[in-house]
Amino acid sequence: MLVAAVFGGFIRRLSGFGGALIMTPLLMWVFPIPFLIPIVMCSEVFGGALLSRQWKVHQEDRPRLWLMLIFSAVSLPLGIWLGRFIPLVTLKTATSAVILFFAAYLLFKPHVRLNSSSTLDGLAGGLSGLLLGACGIGGPPAALYLNSTNQAFDRTRSLLSHFVSGISIFAIIAASLMGGGLGWLTYFIFAIPAYWLGLRLAQRVLGMHALSDNALKRLCLALLIANAGFNLLFLLIFK
Repeated sequence: MLVAAVFGGFIRRLSGFGGALIMTPLLMWVFPIPFLIPIVMCSEVFGGALLSRQWKVHQEDRPRLWLMLIFSAVSLPLGIWLGRFIPLVTLKTATSAVILFFAAYLLFKPHVRLNSSSTLDGLAGGLSGLLLGACGIGGPPAALYLNSTNQAFDRTRSLLSHFVSGISIFAIIAASLMGGGLGWLTYFIFAIPAYWLGLRLAQRVLGMHALSDNALKRLCLALLIANAGFNLLFLLIFK
């Protein structure tokens, strides 16, 4: 858990998202989904609170943020309910496969470009909530959508980071009420310092090396691909 939290904090600081994408596939080997969601999401909220001082949501993006959060809050409980009927091995495989596809898709720079709209904002938020509830990750739909729009990376990163923090709060409440209980608080106490260490390590890397936005994105996506590939290989070996 400590290794997953450090790695999650490291990725979150570099890209604005990805903490849950790293932590969830690893922690699924230890905890059930409703139990691990609050642990991971509390870490994401903690990271988001620290980063919010540096990454401010653009004025024009605030209505979009609220719209995405509303749709995610509605669909998240449905995802938790549906997740109860999916075998654990299937969930583990699907989670890593989604992350692998998502990261590889962005890494190879697709030429698909979208014009942002209220409809697409709501759809991305709703799919993120559904996916988060079912398998513990909610970033890919929103990240794929936002990274496919014609918007500056720093603006996208701020919007995505605040969305991740908001949906994380909803997930903590929903998962605790729908089967997770409060036993996760014991593990959360250890996860937060480890997550903070990951944030600090990433800050040092950024301070030592002047990385471009493109280099940061490629580094984070490569790490996500490696993590997802490792989990899929592990599943294949011990299936």
